[in-house]
Amino acid sequence: MATSSSPPKPNVGILSIGDMGVGVARLLRHHQYDVYTVGAGRSQHTLDRIKSAQIKALDNDEALVAESDIILSIVPPRDAVATAHRAYHACNSHTAIKRRNERTSPSSRLVYIDLNAISPHSTRSISALFSSAKSPSPSKAQGITRRSFSFHRSESEPDLQPIEIEFLDGGIIGGPPSLREDNTWKRPSIVISGPRHSKILPRDFLDTLNLRIVGDTIGSASALKACFASLSKGMIALSILSFTTAHQAGVLPALEEHLKEFNPGALAAAKHGLTGMPPKAYRWVDEMRQINETFVEEGGFSPDVLAAEEGRAGMGVSVGTAGVFEGVAEIYKLIADDTVLGQERVESRKRGTDVADVVECIGEGIRAKKRKLSGEDWKRSWS
Repeated sequence: MATSSSPPKPNVGILSIGDMGVGVARLLRHHQYDVYTVGAGRSQHTLDRIKSAQIKALDNDEALVAESDIILSIVPPRDAVATAHRAYHACNSHTAIKRRNERTSPSSRLVYIDLNAISPHSTRSISALFSSAKSPSPSKAQGITRRSFSFHRSESEPDLQPIEIEFLDGGIIGGPPSLREDNTWKRPSIVISGPRHSKILPRDFLDTLNLRIVGDTIGSASALKACFASLSKGMIALSILSFTTAHQAGVLPALEEHLKEFNPGALAAAKHGLTGMPPKAYRWVDEMRQINETFVEEGGFSPDVLAAEEGRAGMGVSVGTAGVFEGVAEIYKLIADDTVLGQERVESRKRGTDVADVVECIGEGIRAKKRKLSGEDWKRSWS
């Protein structure tokens, strides 16, 4: 609890309010942090989440960078770079600069922490964006057409320096924060890396979010996240292949019986992973591709070592470029795009809450996709 002698807590902006974002927001609100997000253009489902978590919804990116001291980017991996560009351009808005200067010192920097499941290479590209030469002043900026912000400046107003950004690399290991019955919080490990972290993040903020420093170099936290996720989500992908195939072959009960006897830990992990996976599969598609890139760029495994060369020709993938986790990405893409499991939401589960239904849904999706590819659906429509 803050006291009169305690320094004010930083305002925290979150983009965006998905399952993890809303969990982080609730944890911060419980500890008396003001939390902001952009509400314009969001679905009613997301707006309801924002309201229930007592998050302050703002109209655009300009307002977010003006009101926030720290921004946490928690979006699907495919959106990480685009979200960073949104913040970068909003920091050049005259309206945002002016409002921020009114609220805090003009020399105060905005801390932007990317917590997305992306490769160190992608993370460094975001860092390069924020550390590049300052953008032209708002009066000279051209070609900015993003609907989430706009510039308002008369010719008589002076140029203002863009809001400067301190960037930190990060990753989230574990599920969303949740409040236990005893009023304590179950929290994931949020790993971060980058220069000056000890100077720009308050101790209370580190403790509240369970932030763990893993290095001074941009990319270290992303590498750790990728290595961890490759084991957990890679094992779930293997479970999808194994359990679905066993179901199709009529030996699923026998597989479970033998796992229970000879590898009970694997059985428990597989059941937990299979039933928890459906609402998240769409996010994991690009995460698996980012993991593959991490193994190549950071691990030194050349593409030909990781490549699944046989059977890939004629499938739209160049031989020698498709890695192990590119294949894993395709498994999750199948779940997200071609089965009813892809329609699941964490708060309102209907299908795939037990292993038998998960593999049945996947089997139905595989059969439907095969019919579509073979033209049977087209033929049936004329029969």
